Amino acid sequence: MQFMGQTLKTHFLYFIAFDYILTLMPKISVIMSVYNCEKYLKYAVDSILNQTYKDFEFIIINDGSTDKSREILESYKDDRIKLFNNKNKGLTKSLNEAIGYSKGEYIARIDADDIALPERFEKQVKFLDSNPEIVMCGTWADFINEDGEILREFRRPVTDRDIKREIVFHNPFIHPSVMMRKSVFDKIGLYDESFRHAQDYELWTRIVTKFKTANIPEKLLRYRLLKEGITQSNNLKIRIDNFRIRWRAILRFILR
Repeated sequence: MQFMGQTLKTHFLYFIAFDYILTLMPKISVIMSVYNCEKYLKYAVDSILNQTYKDFEFIIINDGSTDKSREILESYKDDRIKLFNNKNKGLTKSLNEAIGYSKGEYIARIDADDIALPERFEKQVKFLDSNPEIVMCGTWADFINEDGEILREFRRPVTDRDIKREIVFHNPFIHPSVMMRKSVFDKIGLYDESFRHAQDYELWTRIVTKFKTANIPEKLLRYRLLKEGITQSNNLKIRIDNFRIRWRAILRFILR
């Protein structure tokens, strides 16, 4: 009887310890890489901290910024922020590093010049919790200019079927709107670090060809269009990368 009592006590303590560990694990790990974005950074950070859904950690990689970005980030005293100041590595490596630090069930993306609307996380968590077969969901967005003025709305395909059709022609997701199950990285790997640009599009081709995905048909993000970004979109290297990714997507659908 004494042995049985000790066993029950041990199991009870394990249960309490496990339950305590779970309380330390956030539902969402938000990941953001920052490089010289002092002009818009506070808008992006505040939009995350002011979400109606509060159970998250905010992992920020300061990727060797030379402006006031570090100073702005260090001014925040919110315990949810986990700030890492690095030498410049580029966006792809920084995102992979942030994923390595993450503890959440879900990974959410945001860029340092965009704005998440207050109910974004609440609606995405509810959607993923209610649809266990879906591993990733994005949202629609409003394009805004450098002054924050809305230019036009940006819609992406909603259903898994339409996303699978779209991906061989165009990127079917808005990168900073995406939330995904962290477990998917164990199955398909991280961002491909051979892609300095369009690393999101390449990752989506691996996810979409193996799993179900979706976009929530609501504008839950304001996506900032910067002049240098528009110029870069016409860069020959980026266009070649996009062609490579589309060809990979076609091959993955053929060979799966």
